[in-house]
Amino acid sequence: MASNINTTDIDSEYPVAGQDNDSQGFRDNFSTIKDNFVASKAEIESLQDTTAKVNVDNDFNGSVIRDASLEAVTQEVNPMGEVDSLQDINFTNGHYQTITVSNNVTLRLAVWPDTNKLGKIRVVIRSDSATPRTVIWSTEAGGIIKYDTNFPTPFTVASPTDPKIVDFWTDDGGTTVYAHYISEFSA
Repeated sequence: MASNINTTDIDSEYPVAGQDNDSQGFRDNFSTIKDNFVASKAEIESLQDTTAKVNVDNDFNGSVIRDASLEAVTQEVNPMGEVDSLQDINFTNGHYQTITVSNNVTLRLAVWPDTNKLGKIRVVIRSDSATPRTVIWSTEAGGIIKYDTNFPTPFTVASPTDPKIVDFWTDDGGTTVYAHYISEFSA
């Protein structure tokens, strides 16, 4: 953004030493300086409101971050806790979500990004006990899920310690969601 601060209209040679100076020159310089303070204040407030910060969370509101090099970047884990009935798994809650089921449940994939934006969610799922729990996967708004050929049918979870991990993604706002069963991980 171009600055509105005007440095060219300030007469840096005014007042002239050793002579009687017209007060209009003082008023003109003061007026320009005052206008620059107003412009500076507006520009600083805009920077405070609209730039990324290192001391608070930032919401880029869908803006593109381009030509970036990332190093030592992590992703947040969203621990959803224990679930015993229909539960939404929202894309807006992060890319890595953990859940423990304590009953047969339907887990609905929801709030995907718009079409032509790739949205991915990794779900780590456990049972609250050794009792097998059946999970039915669905997606909001009548979307369909296309499962890979290794996806367990029925999808059951029967361990509080050995999670099953599944990846879901879509690029059409959730109209078609792809599901890839990673594995069950045990000690």
